[in-house]
Amino acid sequence: MLKSSKNADAAQKFVAYIVSQAGQEVLRDGTSFEYPVASGVGAHDKLKPLTEMDAPTIDPASLNSPKVVELMQQAGLL
Repeated sequence: MLKSSKNADAAQKFVAYIVSQAGQEVLRDGTSFEYPVASGVGAHDKLKPLTEMDAPTIDPASLNSPKVVELMQQAGLL
């Protein structure tokens, strides 16, 4: 959450709900078909199991580029 957030309390409540079991079930059962992050909440039947997917290859050094730093500064994260 950004320091500059005008509704930090509401945002924290939203994050707490959305990562809760109830919130994860809403995301799973709705039309967004999101993979749950809460333990004990299974994925929607239409989603391919994560264990059957190939993870992308990411070079950590590429995350420290000037463009990434610029975007994070614009977002108020740095």
